[in-house]
Amino acid sequence: MKIFMIRSKPHKIERLPLFLEKNLIAIGWTDSGDLTGKTSDEIREILKDAFQLDGQSLRTNLGMVNLFVNTMSEDDIVLIRDRNNNDTVHIGKIDGPYHWDDKYIDKFMAHTRSVNWLTSVPYSSLNGSIQTLLKNVLTTCKYPGTYEESGLEQFINGSHKISEENEQNKQVLDDMLSILSDLAHNAEDEKVRLDAAKELLNHLKR
Repeated sequence: MKIFMIRSKPHKIERLPLFLEKNLIAIGWTDSGDLTGKTSDEIREILKDAFQLDGQSLRTNLGMVNLFVNTMSEDDIVLIRDRNNNDTVHIGKIDGPYHWDDKYIDKFMAHTRSVNWLTSVPYSSLNGSIQTLLKNVLTTCKYPGTYEESGLEQFINGSHKISEENEQNKQVLDDMLSILSDLAHNAEDEKVRLDAAKELLNHLKR
């Protein structure tokens, strides 16, 4: 399973709401035409002719387009950083092959892949290596580490949410015990002090 970062601005136009609504990701370079079945060498020649690219510019553009068309595959993970929504990161799983979609030509994003959006998490909750990936200035790039090193499993399987809930529950319990302790020591009513002390003892026995 590979992991990719992708930006949501094909042709420099923000399309994140559309990505999330239509369960897809897309890139620009629409003037290249349909790249279904094209090899890296064939894509190089198409980009060179369509966009008058050469040298480092050609290599950089080829890397991003070929990655989207040929390197990504079904069940890979894709991440999009949404700085306009409390710096949230949307996590999805690619669930289809590269697809040239004519209906998005006028939106300059006909190179598409379908995605099953799994969850959204705060950028700050991700580990350093994934944060570094999401800072990349390229349109899309591949995470150099392993899935295990990414730390994404906890967000995808929901264990991170469980951990947060457990922490919240622990805080509630700590607050309750603090109140009982205060009542056991300081309540003016003797019965209240005794009842509070009994409750504290019951919790200590658990």
